[in-house]
Amino acid sequence: MPEPVSALRPESERGRVPEKARVADYVIDASLDADEHRITGSARITWHNRSSKSVRTLPFHLYMNAFRAEDTTWMREARGSHRGQKQAEEGSWGYIDVKGVNLVDSPSTADLGHPEVRAEQPQPLSWSEDSDPSTMQVELLQPISPGQTVVIEIDFVTQLPEVFARTGYADDFHMVGQWYPKIGVLDPVRGWQTHTFTLNSEFFADFGDYEVSLDVPADMVVGASGILVAEEATGEGRRRLRYAASMVHDFAWAADPEFVEVRSSWHGIRIRQLMRPDLAADADRHEAALKAALKSMEGRFGAYPWSTITVIHPPADAGGAQGMEYPTLFTTSIIADRSPWWALVGFDERASGVFTTIHEFGHQYFQGLLASDEFREPWLDEGMNTTSNVLALHDWQGSDAWLVRLGSQSFTQDDAIFLSGGSRSRLDPVRGSADSYLALTRSFGSTVYRKTAATMLSLRYLTGVTEFDRAMRLYAETWRFGHPTGDDLIDLLVREIGPTITLRSQGDVPPIEWDLDDFLRQAMETTDGVDFAIIEAKNRRRGGELGWHRDDEGLLVDGDKPPPSTPLDELDDDELEGIVIIERKGGLRMPIELKVDFAEGTSQRLWWDGQDRYHVFTWPGRRLKRIQLDPDEHNLLESARTNNLRYADEPPAGDGLSEPVDETLQIVSLALMGGVSL
Repeated sequence: MPEPVSALRPESERGRVPEKARVADYVIDASLDADEHRITGSARITWHNRSSKSVRTLPFHLYMNAFRAEDTTWMREARGSHRGQKQAEEGSWGYIDVKGVNLVDSPSTADLGHPEVRAEQPQPLSWSEDSDPSTMQVELLQPISPGQTVVIEIDFVTQLPEVFARTGYADDFHMVGQWYPKIGVLDPVRGWQTHTFTLNSEFFADFGDYEVSLDVPADMVVGASGILVAEEATGEGRRRLRYAASMVHDFAWAADPEFVEVRSSWHGIRIRQLMRPDLAADADRHEAALKAALKSMEGRFGAYPWSTITVIHPPADAGGAQGMEYPTLFTTSIIADRSPWWALVGFDERASGVFTTIHEFGHQYFQGLLASDEFREPWLDEGMNTTSNVLALHDWQGSDAWLVRLGSQSFTQDDAIFLSGGSRSRLDPVRGSADSYLALTRSFGSTVYRKTAATMLSLRYLTGVTEFDRAMRLYAETWRFGHPTGDDLIDLLVREIGPTITLRSQGDVPPIEWDLDDFLRQAMETTDGVDFAIIEAKNRRRGGELGWHRDDEGLLVDGDKPPPSTPLDELDDDELEGIVIIERKGGLRMPIELKVDFAEGTSQRLWWDGQDRYHVFTWPGRRLKRIQLDPDEHNLLESARTNNLRYADEPPAGDGLSEPVDETLQIVSLALMGGVSL
């Protein structure tokens, strides 16, 4: 497929883009010194004041300064480590050094056609880094009133670090992300949102148009956000590439002389994969996963609006750059080596590069298109994206949606979410800012990613797939090219699905009413967990009327003997009653479904609202056989499930082995899952 002529798909295919969403346009002219791993550049930023307030100071992110020294906020938290990758002992530091900031009189708006053209009469502006160098403040000469536009030009030098966290270099490979000064977001209520760059936080910016000129060594194969609009040789073994990206909130690129290119397309969207030759054999598997994700996400959340998607495959020695998203571009991870004996034992997996590709593409929606504040509420990005990834895998593979398979046994994404719901996910609430999760606790992944997904998928199963999917489609349509908040999502779900859900049981059991807003606030804003247990399940003789009673004249009469002590299996069913006691051991209050099997071969499903600490169920004249909680395993918030199944009149044997073995397996599984996040 040839290079598209527009960075956006035709309006008939991608829908309307609201003009008010375009806030910050960038024209960037940059040159890469591949030997020194250094970028020299200038950025002309046109900022439109869409707010109702006058602005005198413009705050900017200088993300690369996180890697400048040991005492930055990011490095103090990371201690030289990120997602299992270590900073090299002799690795380089990274930084962005601002050389000057000028107010631009002419041109009055960003010149998207000629990024190298500079202002004729720039006016110097004063600027200063904040106490943490990941942000800076620029003082304007006069306020910018509501509806007005300001154009400033910033000269900078960016030194890339040796990559261990998202961006940087490894030999000739260069992953260039968060490499230029980025203006903050002016929230209409909270004011400027330009957060200090912390270990778990990612990025938050306004939408705009980008025109980027890259001067690179001639042998570099480059992949970038947007589309390539021009290319020319500049002499001395170098060339200039010009890119355009429309309605995005970031621009990233990668370069490597060893890259090979694999191209394909999907419904007019050009797909480009860049990788070194040793990874090329896996291109087809990544392509299949990407197309499956595209199909699922478009069907659920609306059209992908851009005309391209570029997939970067960082080499093995650049593992820190694997698994990261940028507008119209993402990096994936290497598919695990397939030893010959894997096939002999029937082992296969989608948990490495294949699922990474699904996950990172999903970020084109959560947070590429639905641009939530990843610092203030990271769950809206990572958690909702993880939810969509599970659905994408199910849409693609149906009932065969496993992550790992060994013979006839499979491990699904639902299983992974189950197992990650252990102690670490109960240390912090889901609705926390990125800096509230400590690196030492390692609770960020299990809470923000997987507890969010467990909550949303459980809600989807319990309230009805159709209702939940319709509400999520409306959320995506409402907030395209916007900045939704957690309250926006929760309020919409409650309004469209709730506010109360009626759950009906089989038989003559009254329905229960479930307060959806109360549930979501508990699940997202508290550390309460879910754990239901069957603490009693038995059959017993029904009480009768034997004994002394007063007659109509007040005299005690009869005085029958007590009933004989007859074994339960010798009593007729109508002489028995079944008893079940369910305890809510966890703090989170939500409904739980019971499946009760009776001795005569029938069964009944019923709901308990889970509001009290326990509830006693009785079945007069019915002999119980087995009781199971959450029989379809739709409540993904409950990870400890060994107390969810019990046979009547058969108390646990207490063999001394089953329980410790089960606990050990859960501990190992949680250890494996607890630190995984992308």
